Amino acid sequence: MNKNGKRKTGRRWPPGRWRASLGALLAGLLCCSLSARQIVINVDGRSGGRMFEGIGALSAGASSRLLLDYPEPYRSDILDFLFKPKFGAGLQHLKVEIGGDVNSTDGSEPSIAVNHDEFEHPRPEYFQRGYEWWLMEEAKRRNPEIYLESLQWGAPGWIGNGNFYSQDNADFIAAFLNGAKKFHNLEINYQGVRNEIMYDGDWIKQLRKTLNADGLAGVKIVAADQWHGEDQWRIADDMAKGAELSNAVAVLNAHIPEMLNFFTPAAARNSGKPLWDGEAHAYGGDWYAAADVARYDNRAYILGRITKLIYWSVITAYYDFLPAPKSGIMAANTPWSGHYEVQPPLWMIAHTTQFAAPGWKYLDSACRYFNDISGLNKAGFSVVALKSNLTNDYSLIIETMDMKEPHRVHFKISGGLSRNDLAVWRSVFKKEFFERQNDMAVTNGEFDFEVIPNAVYSLTTTRGQQKGEPAHAIPPVRPFPLPFTADFENDETGKAAKFFCDLDGMFEVAPRSDGTGKCLKQLVTQQGIRWSGRYPLPQTIVGDSGWTNYQLSVDVLLPAKGTASIYGREHDFMAHSPSGCGLETKDDGAWTLKAQDKILASGKASPPGQSWHNVSLKFDGDEMTAAFDKNELAKVKVDSAQAGMVSLGTDFNEARFDNLKISPLP
Repeated sequence: MNKNGKRKTGRRWPPGRWRASLGALLAGLLCCSLSARQIVINVDGRSGGRMFEGIGALSAGASSRLLLDYPEPYRSDILDFLFKPKFGAGLQHLKVEIGGDVNSTDGSEPSIAVNHDEFEHPRPEYFQRGYEWWLMEEAKRRNPEIYLESLQWGAPGWIGNGNFYSQDNADFIAAFLNGAKKFHNLEINYQGVRNEIMYDGDWIKQLRKTLNADGLAGVKIVAADQWHGEDQWRIADDMAKGAELSNAVAVLNAHIPEMLNFFTPAAARNSGKPLWDGEAHAYGGDWYAAADVARYDNRAYILGRITKLIYWSVITAYYDFLPAPKSGIMAANTPWSGHYEVQPPLWMIAHTTQFAAPGWKYLDSACRYFNDISGLNKAGFSVVALKSNLTNDYSLIIETMDMKEPHRVHFKISGGLSRNDLAVWRSVFKKEFFERQNDMAVTNGEFDFEVIPNAVYSLTTTRGQQKGEPAHAIPPVRPFPLPFTADFENDETGKAAKFFCDLDGMFEVAPRSDGTGKCLKQLVTQQGIRWSGRYPLPQTIVGDSGWTNYQLSVDVLLPAKGTASIYGREHDFMAHSPSGCGLETKDDGAWTLKAQDKILASGKASPPGQSWHNVSLKFDGDEMTAAFDKNELAKVKVDSAQAGMVSLGTDFNEARFDNLKISPLP
């Protein structure tokens, strides 16, 4: 994902419909023709090949926010589909964002230290913020062998006086990794550099030294999470120039290498390092997205010698009108209903993860892409073979998403591989997914197998795979509840409030200073090191983009200096400022009524002082009425923003909010 929350240029958009034309690129490289009636593939257990390192997913950009709010038992059922081995996706790697209190696509994720004092005097509750700790724990509980990785997008503003590549930030990362061990018993295996922002080679070496000095020598550095054209694998060229940088980096990765048909330059291939796809996409969550996943999972290795793919996002658990909608391999963004969707891309991933484990070896003799060279643009199909690192078991994954007619394939098994019959699982585009077929008999080490277009097959000598079913009936989807109230009394202190999604800054539930319960407090008092250009000030949202005529009120406690705002009819979350209509109030009593950036009315009242005040808005057709402590400030006409959500905002201050009420007009 790029800083605007969209697919990068050169890829399919809208989601799920992009098709790369591989024919012209591969015609000179691949000479296997489909014109013959039968294709012969030699599956030789003695063949060379790189080590398979798994398929995983990425929780970042606030993409998992609403999953935390799901009620049981549905939340556990969702997690089983994602992480339980041989049940659903069986993800083998989980990559998470190190929160920086700044927007990183669909929101901001909280940091372990919003200021230098918190960093110098850490407390256990700082390492409970957000949901990535919880998600890693749940993933590890279901699959103790899963690999964990962390990566930054932005960072708190106190770090390095605004310099991301600083010793401050290296220390911040080390504190995050050590906090994972101390407070969550989590060993994070890999650490990235920075998401899609050009790296600094000297800082990577500095980070390696810092991790070593902090008892984290076992954490491997992954570099460099770049996505743009020639920058994708540039780190390989820089590593070739000096041994220190090369020794500091354990893994090379790039984002969306499928954009360039998995081209990997010689410097990367010859680096002696594993090559990963650090962010692949299954946008759309539909069959078209699933077809792409099937292509990527096979062709990444065949064309690029890429041995691991990580999909963003692990789940669409954010409001679906935020940037980059429907990015997940599952969808769960209505926690008030309990509804979720097990989507086709999940089962495409299962076609690999349920049949091979990290540490298995690719058998190059049988990892092939077949291209119809008579048609050039009519791509064929791909096959990968993987052998167990512990036994003589093996698996074959065949995808035929671009094949035009059925073909018969003859397999020859040799090199000490098992001669047992093969279990067969199949998915067919728009017709079936992950269904067990009749076993395939292997006679004298050979068998014929007929494949049809638009399908994926997994053949294996192993057993135990299954197409998992929900342990509990999935509830129907329901709209966001209205009327809605939030007094925060049932929310956990130090956590986000239920159903609220921070777009920037950090809003968490905190005790009221007057001792009368809980409220929602904004904590970030300094501009962070930003990743995207959106949401220049702290803002949190709640509700439904379809809301039209309603009234809302909230109690506000302003700080000694600063501004607080409430907005309704928020709808454009690609904007760089609030997109709805709202009221901004300042500590000196000044107030402004706005529709987007247009000032509709303004005035000044008595300074609010250090006490709670009630602010309210009413939206009725093209009229908006604002009141302060039940005294009407203005009634204005609005010619924009006719529907949308509610947002609460601040500048960089510790304003507090309580007793939010949203009601439809009679």
